[in-house]
Amino acid sequence: MDKLLCMRVFAEAAKSGSFVGAADVMSMSAPAVTRCIAHLEAQLNTRLFHRTTRQVKLSEVGEHYLIHVSRILADIEQSEAAVSGIDLVPRGELNITAPILFGERYVTPIISQFLKDYPDIRVNGHFHDDVVNLIDSNMDVAIRIGNPKDSSLYGVTVGYVRRVTCAAPSYLASSPAIKKPEDLKRHSVLYPTRFNEPAVWTYHKSGRPIAIKLTPRFQSNQNRAAINAAIAGVGVVRLMSYQVAEALRSGDLVSLLEDVEDKKLPIQVVSVEGRKNLSKVKMFIDYVKAGLANNEYLNPRA
Repeated sequence: MDKLLCMRVFAEAAKSGSFVGAADVMSMSAPAVTRCIAHLEAQLNTRLFHRTTRQVKLSEVGEHYLIHVSRILADIEQSEAAVSGIDLVPRGELNITAPILFGERYVTPIISQFLKDYPDIRVNGHFHDDVVNLIDSNMDVAIRIGNPKDSSLYGVTVGYVRRVTCAAPSYLASSPAIKKPEDLKRHSVLYPTRFNEPAVWTYHKSGRPIAIKLTPRFQSNQNRAAINAAIAGVGVVRLMSYQVAEALRSGDLVSLLEDVEDKKLPIQVVSVEGRKNLSKVKMFIDYVKAGLANNEYLNPRA
């Protein structure tokens, strides 16, 4: 039995809440619709619908399956349109992941404009600092710092960031001078961490790495908490330039050790190779490129 046809039948039955309604839309007999649903349920070894004499209702598994089926059918429509040269307006669901602060400050405004321009699009924004597997997590687009390590991913560079070591003027005024990385060992260090990695900051001088093992006074799994503690004058923090850009601009924080910081790291918009040509993905990537272009905090000097 044609699985794609059965998926379309399933989606229509879920939409109408009736096998008869799905039969009318699909120009099929009611028994043929029933056979399609039974075929899918046999393959999945589970019930997709709860059936009564008056209606059919999606099971919990059926609700999850409908999410994936709807995406598959939408992707097929968009792929066929791309191949045939039809300029199809983006529609359906778009799942996006980005680091927390980057997502809040830079990606959300882009998403907002995208939603205004394309009313048939729905966006799910997943903002967290862990790197997720795009396929396993059903993501369309990821914004990541650094080059993708997975060769199955397609990445476009849209800007650059660098690490910045910084502290509040009030802290620096009452603390020993910080002229070289080794000086940090005498200071109060604020360390953003996932709590499963050693407290080490690595700098570079003349091509040679300088690893400084630290004993942090404050560790936090949220970058914003470390930034706030630094602004309050508690100690020295090291984060990405975009994360502390506003505090540096306002003078709440002062940059340190610039001559030994890492080189620039690319900001990549990443998608799965097989999905990059979908119009909704391509257009959103274009929006990200335009939205981040010429941003002084995302294109720092080396």
